[in-house]
Amino acid sequence: MAFQLQQEDIKKICIQLANIFNQEKNYLNDLDSKIGDGDHGLSMSRGFNVIVKYLENSQNLSISDILTKGGLQFNEATGSTIGILIFSAMRAAGLTVKDKQLIDLGDLQNMLAASIEAIKKRGKASKGQKTILDSLIPALEYLEGQKNKDNEPTIIQETINKAYEGAELTKKLEPQIGRARWFKERSIGVIDPGSYTGYIIIKTVGEYILESFYN
Repeated sequence: MAFQLQQEDIKKICIQLANIFNQEKNYLNDLDSKIGDGDHGLSMSRGFNVIVKYLENSQNLSISDILTKGGLQFNEATGSTIGILIFSAMRAAGLTVKDKQLIDLGDLQNMLAASIEAIKKRGKASKGQKTILDSLIPALEYLEGQKNKDNEPTIIQETINKAYEGAELTKKLEPQIGRARWFKERSIGVIDPGSYTGYIIIKTVGEYILESFYN
């Protein structure tokens, strides 16, 4: 059975992301303190909490609206580089499914691809530079390689695994852009907080689908 996500599913995923980033806030801050300002977890937590509050007070939003307008709320609440990147990614994903009331695995793949391109353009980054792209791109590459997508649960779980593996590999990388490049030596052996955030997002979406449609 192929899953299809509705508007309410996207809202629930946003709520789960807020809860998880609240839980992971201190860990992400700790990672960020080694290569940056130490506030990455706070930004992610604050941003998704604001999205949830916005959704509670907004009616009749389409899937596209939830993403594009929610992303704008995220950016306004955080006022940071990650805020701009998350907004750019959410906006690109939302525009990809404009006017759609249901989204499937193919749509999610297209949304992820659009998000990655938006982050590349806004952040002037690429894979291997110790950023969020190092978890998102391996997930997309795996999805694009699956020509037969009949076994969705296996594909979703492996997509999560690829995102995790990508985040783990950032321990071996030196940052090439942003403030983190000032701390190249300190960054070796440390997971990039942005890449871990990318993994958390893919994991949360994937596990929501597995639990809602295949349990």
